Amino acid sequence: MRILCIDGHFFLRAFRELGHEVLGIGPSCLMDVPVDRVLSLKDLHDILDARGFTPDAVLWADTCKPPLVAGLETLPWPTLAYSIDQYLNPWHQSYSAGFDAVFVAQKDYLPMFQAEHPRPAVWLPLFCDPSVLAGLEQGERDIPVAFVGTPDPGANPARRPFLEAFERLVPLARVCGEYAPVFARSRLVLNQSAAGELNFRVFEAMCCGAVVLTEDIGNGLRELFTPGEDLLLYPRGDAPAAANAALAALAGDKLEGIARSGREKALRRHTVEARAKTILAWAARLAAQGAPARRLRDIASVRARMANAYAILALDEHLPLTPEHRQFYLELAGSNLG
Repeated sequence: MRILCIDGHFFLRAFRELGHEVLGIGPSCLMDVPVDRVLSLKDLHDILDARGFTPDAVLWADTCKPPLVAGLETLPWPTLAYSIDQYLNPWHQSYSAGFDAVFVAQKDYLPMFQAEHPRPAVWLPLFCDPSVLAGLEQGERDIPVAFVGTPDPGANPARRPFLEAFERLVPLARVCGEYAPVFARSRLVLNQSAAGELNFRVFEAMCCGAVVLTEDIGNGLRELFTPGEDLLLYPRGDAPAAANAALAALAGDKLEGIARSGREKALRRHTVEARAKTILAWAARLAAQGAPARRLRDIASVRARMANAYAILALDEHLPLTPEHRQFYLELAGSNLG
């Protein structure tokens, strides 16, 4: 299968290792065609023509940024969307109407996508990438508790106060940058989220063999993992409770067993390869069902729903858009309504 990946680079390697031909277009330097500007539908076709690449399927993957390519709803191939940070991006719901199927990473938000448009919306949790451990020595776990992440993410003002309150009670190794070298040395990995989402850090820490200490949240957490067996929980926002849980775990004799169980489950069920296989199976199913033809027959309704997404993007004053970029979305909102 020939797969066109737009925006997110998450599945490039996995698709290729599964034997598929891939072309990636998006903001990352890992993409085959890195872009730092919005592309019109003509721009996209020019790139495909120059590369001699005719896709069998198209995947748009969320990067928590505005979409860079316009007109994906008009493409004649099966189109799929993977919404990761829908809790931060309300435009995802309307935007996903332009695809033949949408995968939603946060289960609690799935009903909103199912009500938006008559195309499949499927819960597809996040994942880990075991390849990050290649070349890392599996030595002593000499970091009792670690946190890897941005201390002051704009959408998560509660993070810094929480981390500071935690480390007043328990020593905490706080790092920005690559997680694997730190998680591979950690006994416990502390997780804190922006909005109670089931984030990448849960899967990544498990993959690296550390025990995850995370908030007791929804979004399918307890359906995927068993508290006390695969990971440890604390009440959301409660730093003293998290610290007490960490101290008790470090003083006990169950950490190795929990780490082993969590890692086994993450590697068996929740890898990037497992998610890639699910996406590929859906792409084949949509092609067999003639989904693109149905979408194109309903293009007026699709575009009317997508107009709302472009209007949200254009009018959101908090997005760091250039005037040209903002005008681009305004024009798309108007043309889709017209």
